[in-house]
This record gives sequence, C-alpha cells and structure tokens, in this order.
Amino acid sequence: MNPPRNLPPSRPGFSLIEVTLAIGIVGVAILSLVGILGSTFQQVDDIMQTNRALAGVNRLIGALDNPRSIVHLNDQREKEVENSKYLMDAGLNLDGGNPSAPSFDIAYRFLQKASDNGANAVWLYVYERKIVGMESDKTGEAAYALFSNPSIIEVAYCDGNNLSLQAFAGRNIIGSPMRVRLSLSKLLVGQRAEIDATNFEPKTTKVPSPPWGASPIPSQPSAYALAYLPIVAEFFTHDYSPYVSFKDKSEEPLLVQNIVISR
Repeated sequence: MNPPRNLPPSRPGFSLIEVTLAIGIVGVAILSLVGILGSTFQQVDDIMQTNRALAGVNRLIGALDNPRSIVHLNDQREKEVENSKYLMDAGLNLDGGNPSAPSFDIAYRFLQKASDNGANAVWLYVYERKIVGMESDKTGEAAYALFSNPSIIEVAYCDGNNLSLQAFAGRNIIGSPMRVRLSLSKLLVGQRAEIDATNFEPKTTKVPSPPWGASPIPSQPSAYALAYLPIVAEFFTHDYSPYVSFKDKSEEPLLVQNIVISR
C-alpha cells in the first residue's frame, strides 16, 4: 500500500478588492501616460507652427520693403493658380497717382491707418504654396503631380481680410497659412513725426502714447518726418474662419515681430 502523498497547500486567489485596486493603478498609469503624450504632441505642434511663422518673417519683411510683390486675392483670383494680380491692382490708390512712387510711399499709405491692433489693423497672409505651371509635371489632362513641384512662400492681401478655403485649393497652399496682424509700433511715441509745410522742419508736436483714436502719423508720406516706419507684426495660425470671427478675437500670437521699414 502506497503511503499518502503530501498535497501542496492550496493557493488562495486574488480578492475582488485586490483586482479592483490593480485595475485602478493601471488605469491611473495609462491616463498619466496619455496626458503626457497629449502635452508632448501639443508642444511639438506649437513648435512646428512657430517655426512656420519664423520662416514667414523674412518673406514678410521683403514684401513690405517691396509691397508691389504682395499678391492680391479676391473672389475670382483666389481660385487662380497662375495669379498675376498684385497689391497695386487692389484699387487702393497706394501710389498717389504716381506709377513710379517709391516702395516706401506705397507701404506707408498701406499701413498709415493701422493705428492699433483692433479694427484698424491691416491683415496679410503668409503661406507656402506649390508652384504649378501649365505644363509642369502634368499627369493627365487636368491633373498635376503637386508633390514633385517646387514651393515658394507667398504674401497675400485679401479682399475682406479673409483667406478662404477656395484660396487654399486654388493656390495649392501647403499646411496651415499664417494670418499676420500689422499695426503701428509704440516706437513712434515721443517722435516728431510730421513736417511743417512752412519751413520743412519737423513740427514740435510729438506722437502721444496710445491708444490712438486716429492715426498718429500724417496721411501722406511726403509729410512724414521720419526716415523709417516702425510696425508690429503678430502671427496667428489661420483656420479659415471668417474675418468677423477673428478681427476682435483675443488670442495669443505665435510670434510677435517688430519690423522697421526704411525710406
């Protein structure tokens, strides 16, 4: 007769409380990880958007130094890939009746009324777009290999101060465009900005501190006494919302750049 075997002691299972606690701990860990990843992704997106704004700064400065290079978009032109209309075609009389007016005079008239960053601000758009020619990398009768074409950074002035989804499609825009709010800089405060027409010397009246109820500088560049025009450019990501929804919207700009336009 075989001797009885010593059976191993039975192992008790996990209680419901222990299982619940374990699930809770794992859930908290997962939620924490998701929160960290979400914050990281947001930071990466913010960095990408800021880099996009930085890439547009030099192009914007060049466009303001030569405002004739600013593209003019309206309901018809925003759908045209090969748009040959520019700011001087906007009907704003920026040359003062002189076709050979200096670039500074054109920029001055364009920005003279931008006394603050509210309703008086001037809006421009900076974006990257693919260049597509009539016979450039055609893949069909009306199809183009967009990703094989070079791209440029373009600065545009839009009728109604709004870049639409139609422009996104028509201009072959890549990524998120930037809307740029332009206003006169506080560097003007304390400056003798107007020329006295009697002696052609700067008037003793100085530019007061803002808020400015009206433009603090004369309407015509010929009466402007300074050799430069300081402005502030605030960059925002454009989400194709209409102008009425963002013109007075309080939002933090991605980038603020002080720009000086020289005579």
